Amino acid sequence: PGVKFRTFVSSMYFPQEGIFGVTLWVVSTIVFHFVLFGVIAQRTGLGQLFIDNASILAGRYTGGPAKVSVVSSAFFGTISGSSVANTVSTGALTIPNMKRLGYPGHFAGGVEAAASAGGQITPPIMGAAAFIMAEFLELPYTTIVIAAIFPALLHYVGVFTVVHLMARKLGLKGLAKEQLPQFAAVWSAGWANIIPLIGLLWVLFSGYTPYMSAFCGISLALVAGMSRLREPVTLAYAAAFAAFVVWKFMGGGFELITAVILLGGTALATLNPQERMKLPEMTDAMELGVKYALAVGAASAAVGIVVGVINTTGIGFRIGFMVTQGAGNLATDLYAFLSFGEWALFQVEDLQLFLSLVFIAVACILMGAGIPTTALYIMLVSVAQPALAQLGVPPIASHLFVLYYGVVAEITPPVCTSAYAAAAIANSPPFKTGISAFTLGLGKVVAPMAFVYAPVLLFVSSTGFDLWTFTYSAASCIMGVVSLSAAVVGFLLVPMGVLNRVLCAIAGLVFIAPSLPADLLALIIASPAIITQVIGKRHPVAVS
Repeated sequence: PGVKFRTFVSSMYFPQEGIFGVTLWVVSTIVFHFVLFGVIAQRTGLGQLFIDNASILAGRYTGGPAKVSVVSSAFFGTISGSSVANTVSTGALTIPNMKRLGYPGHFAGGVEAAASAGGQITPPIMGAAAFIMAEFLELPYTTIVIAAIFPALLHYVGVFTVVHLMARKLGLKGLAKEQLPQFAAVWSAGWANIIPLIGLLWVLFSGYTPYMSAFCGISLALVAGMSRLREPVTLAYAAAFAAFVVWKFMGGGFELITAVILLGGTALATLNPQERMKLPEMTDAMELGVKYALAVGAASAAVGIVVGVINTTGIGFRIGFMVTQGAGNLATDLYAFLSFGEWALFQVEDLQLFLSLVFIAVACILMGAGIPTTALYIMLVSVAQPALAQLGVPPIASHLFVLYYGVVAEITPPVCTSAYAAAAIANSPPFKTGISAFTLGLGKVVAPMAFVYAPVLLFVSSTGFDLWTFTYSAASCIMGVVSLSAAVVGFLLVPMGVLNRVLCAIAGLVFIAPSLPADLLALIIASPAIITQVIGKRHPVAVS
């Protein structure tokens, strides 16, 4: 029937969905503080602590610098909430190291971009979309954090597997022992930089608001960076935060244990052995953090228009209905093709769910080329949520499904900002770097579908949690990721032919439905490739 112009203008500005709706509110009240914390913590030394520990953990193994890139990006992702910030911060060190080891420039940049894409989905400080998701679902942010633990782990397992197999294929070695940082030296110098993150996590999981936890994290980072016991004047920063904690405790705002931990962290941070940051350096860090936050805010305000249009016209529900109807019709046709009398390999409902997921995933990846993840998530969840809800998918699983493919879109050419940032550091062709990043990220494409089929992987889904079901489903997902990664690289134990790569890819897709029949079918499909690889490893001359 259409809407009046006055109604349309009203819906653009005043309700929850418009320009000044929930997205801009979340960015201005919560995301701003977390972005600021990530930048300040990195500048005070937490980022370097992560990179050094990643080098200690992974540097000496096959393809060492590439694995350092993945591990350090995982560590840094816990505080950044941004793919580009993650790429620039860790890539400045890891990309040159990879190139020195022998990796092509475009591949080195692709590794960093693919690993850094996890910055937006890695707890505890996820991207802006995760905070908006908490508002949409009306759940505490800590619930989203818990649900995102395994999906983030699966993301990095996928990238790590591809990197390991590619290093084996190219014959690349690890770093020499003298090139690795020493554990004792790293922690004796940088132990104080972990205090702000511990303080933030304690306050967050104690039930306080996200912005209170971010405020405490920022305050502790300022103390760790600028207050020193040996320079009494600088203790003013520590004294100011300690006074705030005492004031909150006296007014009943903080529990005793929280107040003690924050005061203890403040005292310990003043013993930081590293060189003190000067006020101009801290001001520059804050300015950079504000710029990052403003970029997210501008995108969120603009996407408010799109959300307003979707809600005013009702097009989201209509497209969702079209997706489920189209998938249902196609599923019926496929069922007739795949059934033999009364026996059928798959049920119509299973085929309809799978096809709906594929359609939505493709839409996420195609629409994501050039749209920031937060904006993409808000637009697509309006379409995907109604479609997946009709198929019985729990809300938190459908929201994370869309967010996950939005992150994949971050490294999908032609517009993949993380890969372009990595290309600038690697001095490689941007588009070629984007292709490498996308290829490296393919191994984790199965992950979102896995937790739709097995919501137990999210820990907090409405379907409940069972340890055995979780363990079995997690093992099945990891096998799927490894199988797909082998297909992408063309290497498992020895180089793999085209037919075996196809078999591994199909097996990887079948593994995503964690059930005994599906897993047995996947093993049967992959068995020729596995047998060929084992024989090739034992008798390389005969196979070649």
